[in-house]
Amino acid sequence: MGLKTAFICFLTTAIIIVLTFFAIYITRVLPSIQLHEFYVPALNTTTGNLTMTNNTIYINLRLKNRNPATGLHYDPLYLNISFIPKDQKNTSMIALGEYRMHGFYQGNGKAKNVMGPLMTRGLPVANGGFFRVEFFGKVRYKLVGYKKRHNMKLGADVEVDEKTGKKAENEVIRLVKSGANWYHRRPPITVVPVSIFLITMLFI
Repeated sequence: MGLKTAFICFLTTAIIIVLTFFAIYITRVLPSIQLHEFYVPALNTTTGNLTMTNNTIYINLRLKNRNPATGLHYDPLYLNISFIPKDQKNTSMIALGEYRMHGFYQGNGKAKNVMGPLMTRGLPVANGGFFRVEFFGKVRYKLVGYKKRHNMKLGADVEVDEKTGKKAENEVIRLVKSGANWYHRRPPITVVPVSIFLITMLFI
């Protein structure tokens, strides 16, 4: 192979690498949010101890930056939990709690778990139903000269086992696009700092 041919091969490879990296860099997707755990102690009857006075809900949410080469800046985030009774005559959601978390930065490809017990206003679950988890916030991509913020409005319905108090589905529940906008109508009842809310950084 001549020197000229080797140089052309090297230059072509370098251009392909640069273009590939640039394509990855400018490709942007919103983070994914998955519900790994959802536990209502008040519904757990398997231990033989009635806990109906326990108004807490334990959650474990996983926030994943799916961008391989772009970091994310999160504005303050809002989590709403509500209950929807099985009674078809009553289709309105019963708000259980609204929670606020401080904004933070998440590196490319990184994930973060948000987990811990949340105090609610009460758990009107005697007649059965399912829970609604909704997540709101704005995110900005870490790109040179890029300042636009993108809205995140995600939600999922969670069915809970009436004997164990845990979510009925063994699989992870992914929050999908939601049209709700509760936090624009009233302020959150609880401010949850990131450092206190048991957020654990997971490296992937």
